[in-house]
Amino acid sequence: KMKSFVNIRPIWTDMCSNSCCVYTENYKKLTKCPICKSDRYYYNKARKLCQQFAYFLLAQHLIIQYGDSDCATKLRYRANYVLQRLYKNNTQIEDVFDGIQYKELVQNGHFQDERDVVLLALIDSYQIFRQKTNDCW
Repeated sequence: KMKSFVNIRPIWTDMCSNSCCVYTENYKKLTKCPICKSDRYYYNKARKLCQQFAYFLLAQHLIIQYGDSDCATKLRYRANYVLQRLYKNNTQIEDVFDGIQYKELVQNGHFQDERDVVLLALIDSYQIFRQKTNDCW
């Protein structure tokens, strides 16, 4: 149903049925999980994958966002913020774009186009596998 509204396609990747690993890079040719030894495929007249997951490219999301005028305006917030007369001489931190790190990036040639997007990732610890044996930070 979503296909009729947006042109976004999932990228499917094989994974262990116990969520131990994904079959990419060094694991691409494996037929068993290197961790739990479960089969990558099951056989019922034909070879079929046990488990896959889908992910979507960030670029596709941004293209869709820029296709909507309201969203495109919001995505240009950074460009509009730094064009304000008070921005250049402001010593107060009112936004992430007032910070030293952002201003250094600009001085080094980043974010020259008003359509450039700044991505900020904030993370906390989380467990990536069902076995809950690994924490990520």
